[in-house]
Amino acid sequence: MTSTFATRGNVELLSQKKLAVFTSKNTPKTLYPFAERIFSILCRQELALAGGWQSPLEKRLFRQIPPSPRTHCIHYLAKDINSVYLTKEQNYLLEENRLLVIAPHTKQQRISRQTIEQRDSLIFSQIKNILFLYIRTDGRLNRYFVQLLQMQYNLFVLDHPLNDSYLLDDIVALGEDNAPQIFNY
Repeated sequence: MTSTFATRGNVELLSQKKLAVFTSKNTPKTLYPFAERIFSILCRQELALAGGWQSPLEKRLFRQIPPSPRTHCIHYLAKDINSVYLTKEQNYLLEENRLLVIAPHTKQQRISRQTIEQRDSLIFSQIKNILFLYIRTDGRLNRYFVQLLQMQYNLFVLDHPLNDSYLLDDIVALGEDNAPQIFNY
């Protein structure tokens, strides 16, 4: 588990209600509209949305963060924090104290399997509420899902037929009807 890390931005976001968002890099395009609607609802809540924002869908969602004062974001990196280029949108969030960029201490400027594992370990050490938008059954997120379920994290899965195998008794199926009350579970 990673215990040391570097930050840029509003570290007070770590003390807010936080929700980490994950989706597999091969998320089917048919799921995108459902994920975007849920994400839009979550952006209107008083919480910090967190993640690596690395998969194609995660990148897309991160670019859609609205300029609402309620929206806060934590961007976990899988490389040296000094090697990242912030977009215009990220700089705006940073200037408004609505963004925290955080990374494990590393000098690696390229993302590797090891730095992804370090980043994800850091996320799980700081955030206990995890939303999976889509999990490929043979991927890294499937392994995380099983581990986090055993560790009794608060797990949420996008309510969609492609995720039916993950909608277990202890899992909250997150849809448009219950997304606004995400922290009431």
